[in-house]
Amino acid sequence: METLYQADVAIIEVLQSWFLQYENVFISISNIFDPRYAFLLYSPIIFSMDWFIGRKLMWVIVAVEWINHLLKWLLHGERPYWWVHEADVYNGKGIPVPNIYQFYLTCETGPGCPSGHSQSTAAVWFVICDSFLEKYHAIVEKDNRISKLCWLLYFALLTTIGTSRIFIAAHFPHQCLLGMFLGWQVATRLRNINQKNFGILHYCAFTAGMLCSAFLVFEFLAVIGMDPMWTIDRAVKWCNNPDNIHLDTTPLYAMMRYCGFMFGMGFGFNSYSFATYTKETFSTQMRVVCATLSVGGCLLSETIVFSKENMAFFYFQAFVLNAFLSYFMIAVVPQMVALIWKTKEKAS
Repeated sequence: METLYQADVAIIEVLQSWFLQYENVFISISNIFDPRYAFLLYSPIIFSMDWFIGRKLMWVIVAVEWINHLLKWLLHGERPYWWVHEADVYNGKGIPVPNIYQFYLTCETGPGCPSGHSQSTAAVWFVICDSFLEKYHAIVEKDNRISKLCWLLYFALLTTIGTSRIFIAAHFPHQCLLGMFLGWQVATRLRNINQKNFGILHYCAFTAGMLCSAFLVFEFLAVIGMDPMWTIDRAVKWCNNPDNIHLDTTPLYAMMRYCGFMFGMGFGFNSYSFATYTKETFSTQMRVVCATLSVGGCLLSETIVFSKENMAFFYFQAFVLNAFLSYFMIAVVPQMVALIWKTKEKAS
């Protein structure tokens, strides 16, 4: 494995030496396609514009995050910014430690394999591209260049995201490639999933199942003598700027995010308001308003500062917040917009 890591480090060094003047571009790309925006941006926008596609996208996002979380614990993947300092291949053998630059997004605290950015992007944009081509298949059939262009842009996007993660030394190249493959696989496997008959108990069971599976993996690693939280010590030890270490990049926080989101989905999709407004016809203007309000609410949640005095309570707050956000975009916002439009129509 060290041979692969060494080869990957060489690629990181080349990228940083060639494109260091474009660091702000790579940092922006990495930030924009952070997995959290799958919950805060893509979900509310796509759901507001199309209930069916949005629902499918939410399921894919949760599944991808869950799989990514478990694999990160099980695969025990290193991250470049700390591996170069810990690796035996450099220490004590007279080989100079590679000069890898760190940026404010570099110091993530979770294991590195597979890349969450690459996996999430591959899954989310597969659903978007596939759904677009399916929805407008009549137009696509007349000109197959549309389909080719769509998938070309898809792979170009994945390449760009992967390159940005490698450039900032948050991931090794093979971790990004694995993330892309897994994200694509999850999205294709779930493309025809039928969730319409799932009740609240189903969603609660799915949430409990994901939580239990994560805790089982956590306990399994602890029993065999592996610290599931080993990466936090590495991040604290080797991050050049302690201010760049954030708890919302830990696997436990990711678990609270996707489990809370699934929990809220259950109550949202089984709510009276969802059953009511989905029978109505929403104009494009109404859908844009829904998307704007939902995204606004989600981004506003980013300003909430959780108490960190008690870590159990910290993660509980993350669970509750994400449960509320999914319920908010599914049940609250569309119903509110529908009521506003009805009031306007009566007034006119």
